Amino acid sequence: EIYFIVRADSPMNQVHDIRDSRINVGAMRSGTAMSATTLYRLMFERSIVDDKLSFHNNEDALVKLTGDRSIDVAVVVAGQPAKLLADMKPEARALIKLLKFDAEHPTSKATLKTYFQSTVRASSYPSLLSEDVPGIAVKAYLVTYDYGRTGTQARLGQFAKSLCNNFSTLQSEGHPKWKEVSLAMPQLGQGWSYYGPTARELGRCTALKSTATTAKACTTEQKILGLCE
Repeated sequence: EIYFIVRADSPMNQVHDIRDSRINVGAMRSGTAMSATTLYRLMFERSIVDDKLSFHNNEDALVKLTGDRSIDVAVVVAGQPAKLLADMKPEARALIKLLKFDAEHPTSKATLKTYFQSTVRASSYPSLLSEDVPGIAVKAYLVTYDYGRTGTQARLGQFAKSLCNNFSTLQSEGHPKWKEVSLAMPQLGQGWSYYGPTARELGRCTALKSTATTAKACTTEQKILGLCE
């Protein structure tokens, strides 16, 4: 999820209201900075001007947003629930708010060719939100170079197999975002393709899990006869 955070008393309520604001986009060369500046350019067909752009970390940005008010918007990119927001106390509602993403606004149309609509759930941030907020998210792709080398093919095939074998552990013990993850391979955008060695492993994994899900439970008699385990 991409969060646009402003002061609670800010006149801004929608993401498209950030035009010409003083915006903090996270650390230089970070994924947050890349996403924030790309989104701005897609929405307004120009870049954020240098004198309104800053690169503070998330914590410092919130201090500047609510303290000396030297910035108007802090952009945070983090899987939901983001610890930074989840750990806030109820008093935070008097200091900050999240901007809503209006998918029907003209400036939003171009962004949805690259980014995706999402919902920031109140259950993720009960101290900050009283209702769900429409948002926008970025998907991450794991890519590789030297993909034609035998060693690379073997290692990435092993990675996909390990992901399959440990997927249930990741969902039960990992970051809550894992609960939203599926090992299915949805259609990719134009110009993208799945890597053969990993696609084969993930396809096999999905088939095995589907079989396991649909298999009937063994009866005691079947177990005794060795018909199933």
